Amino acid sequence: MDKLTQITNELKGEVEKAKRNPFASKIMAPLRLVLVWMQTVNEKLIELEQGGKHG
Repeated sequence: MDKLTQITNELKGEVEKAKRNPFASKIMAPLRLVLVWMQTVNEKLIELEQGGKHG
């Protein structure tokens, strides 16, 4: 799980950097959606892992 979080955070940093580039603006919206999706999946996986440990 730590690896997924690390990758997500790296992608988030790259998206933040690319937002300042006017030439990259067309691909930023889809990448931001992918990033939100990844963050949501990571959160759900963490919930499942924690639930499995308590159950």
